[in-house]
Amino acid sequence: MKKIIISVASFILLTSSSVNKLEDDWVRIYCKPDIKTAIHNLKQLKYWIELDNKDNKINDDIFTEYHIAVQNTILSLEMILDNKGQCDTSDNKIYKLKYN
Repeated sequence: MKKIIISVASFILLTSSSVNKLEDDWVRIYCKPDIKTAIHNLKQLKYWIELDNKDNKINDDIFTEYHIAVQNTILSLEMILDNKGQCDTSDNKIYKLKYN
């Protein structure tokens, strides 16, 4: 949990000063100690990663690793708010991702 909070806080600090436009609307990055706003920020990050992959700014292997990390963090935070079985918690092993 501590790593998630540190990761989200780092993301917020790194992106809160950037000025980006998204579909004719300003991108909103929130800086509040609130899980819902942290999820919003992660979904925004996920969208940017998808755009970078689509524009060939990152390769498919890196995209997959970033996407998995962001998506699982989103699901973990959503489980704190409302556990609907978003993640399989039956296996506590940590799997390392590998570049090809």
